[in-house]
Amino acid sequence: MGGQRQRSVILGTALLFLVLGAPTLSSMPAGVGELGDNGCTCHGGDSTSVSVHVLGLPEVYASNMSYNLSIVIDGPPQDDANSHQGGFRFTVTSGVVVFENSTNTQSLEDGWTHQLSGTYQRVWNFTWTPSNESIDPVEFIVHGNAVNGNGQSSGDAWNSFGAAIAHQDAPQEPEQPVFDRDIGALDWTVFAAGLAALMFFLVRTIK
Repeated sequence: MGGQRQRSVILGTALLFLVLGAPTLSSMPAGVGELGDNGCTCHGGDSTSVSVHVLGLPEVYASNMSYNLSIVIDGPPQDDANSHQGGFRFTVTSGVVVFENSTNTQSLEDGWTHQLSGTYQRVWNFTWTPSNESIDPVEFIVHGNAVNGNGQSSGDAWNSFGAAIAHQDAPQEPEQPVFDRDIGALDWTVFAAGLAALMFFLVRTIK
């Protein structure tokens, strides 16, 4: 009886550790691709303590223009300038994006994100040049994460920005983005695979 109780305690503790540690399994300090298209879910839920902006967006855009824009994350201050400050996942439906500092950012899986060297800041500047082949509305989505520099996902906070702008020759009011905060299928798949592996390991260990 004592052996069964001990095994139950070990198993329960391990499962609790896995659940609590699950967000850190998918943390991506060197940048995030499609996994971040629903937000920085590896750092918990979105938070009103953080706001994300794209500064410089026009009310309507013109095909023959380039626009200097900035991704800005406002959140709890990080006093240590030598620690990580934040990161982002950015997508836009049309046009050419060129970041001011290519060593701090990268193109990844149909979007843009930080590199590890780009996490020591909360502002990233870029130029957006619209396509000359379309006058459709263009949608900008940014998920931004303000981190506390402890090297873990605990204590971090994130939020999202979304805006759709129309072309000056087709200035209808575009439908604005709406964020779905449900956990994605890939997140559940990763968690389930980790859980199954841990269960297999524990069963073999305690037999």
